[in-house]
Amino acid sequence: MYKQRSFHFLWIGQTLANSGDLFYIVGIISFLYKITGSATLMALVPFIITFSRFLGGIIAPGIMDRFYLKTVLVFSQLGKTALFFALTAYLMTLSEPDSLYFIYSLIGLIAFLDGWATPARNSMLPRLVKKEELVKANGFVSVVDQSVQLGGWPIGGILIATFNGTFLIMLTLILFIISTVMMALIQDRNGNQKERSVSSTNKWDSVKGGWVTIWRTPSLKTVALMDLIDAITDVVWIAAILYIYVEDVLHKSEAWWGYINSSFFGGLILGGLVSLKGESIMMQRLHIGVFGGTLLVGVFTLLFGLSTIPLVSLIISVMVGVATQIKMISQQTVIQLNTSDNLLPKVFSSRDAILTGAFGLSSLIFGYLAETFGVQAVFVVAATLLTISGIWAYTRKEYLKPVEHTKH
Repeated sequence: MYKQRSFHFLWIGQTLANSGDLFYIVGIISFLYKITGSATLMALVPFIITFSRFLGGIIAPGIMDRFYLKTVLVFSQLGKTALFFALTAYLMTLSEPDSLYFIYSLIGLIAFLDGWATPARNSMLPRLVKKEELVKANGFVSVVDQSVQLGGWPIGGILIATFNGTFLIMLTLILFIISTVMMALIQDRNGNQKERSVSSTNKWDSVKGGWVTIWRTPSLKTVALMDLIDAITDVVWIAAILYIYVEDVLHKSEAWWGYINSSFFGGLILGGLVSLKGESIMMQRLHIGVFGGTLLVGVFTLLFGLSTIPLVSLIISVMVGVATQIKMISQQTVIQLNTSDNLLPKVFSSRDAILTGAFGLSSLIFGYLAETFGVQAVFVVAATLLTISGIWAYTRKEYLKPVEHTKH
């Protein structure tokens, strides 16, 4: 019985924490823009968060080897809450952009601690559910995570338009406090069983295994390079870029930031429904889903960036979401069909490293481009890269066909 309660404490606590993370990013970006008016300084926020979280994730295995998983979860969330309280108190007294280094330092430390949470949660989850329910539990948590990631931005945009950045920051503090309590209520009766790595050699082999597999497998190499371009071009949809687009191109209020995100979210849902409905057709034509979806995303991204009509931009953002979802599902299926079971976790870990690193660096570069050349220029650059990626994928379509890899 304790396992069921602890599982609920785990996913609810993490959902509140993840929601708070999204809300506070939106709130901080809005706060900084009002103080500095700089797109580059705004873009520094996702840049710092992404790389700090990446660094935290790198050392997470070592942390979890030395401490109980519950201790890691509680300490990371408690530390985030304490740091965010300090950040909130400081922002309430800030009126001039003369101490931004302190703000960015706190943001980085919060994200660093957050880098421990996901691997710790994924490691603890099997301890809190029955073995026969593990797949169901993983699926449920995955759906909740995706819903928060996709729905958090539009909700944050709507809240900031209705209230202000200060409201979102205070809401985040409340969510973090409740999340910490939830983590503390988890009962891990297997907590005395610490995970220990066999040797440093095995650790290194595990790290490099995914990269070697990707490099030696043509289909995985093709998708990995496309993932790299996807991560770079996805930056045009972050809050810092859309904030400028809505204000400078559409000449609309902050509410339209939320509307555009909601439209994109609706497109993703619609794309998922299309994929489910045409599952058998997509399975036989994965290569078309990959290069065709990429080309469509490129075209729609260009049209969106050049549009100055708000309603047209909303419609196009829906189409971007549909094409993006079909492309993402197709690419992920190609990876699954061309990777053996024992290598799949390593391949996905390497893939996440590609996405995280490229997205973090690109957020800074695109923020600078938007400030220097105008926000529409970054959409043109993104559309060009996506078009090149789609054409290149077409030339390698034989590696994207649905030929299932031999599992072992």
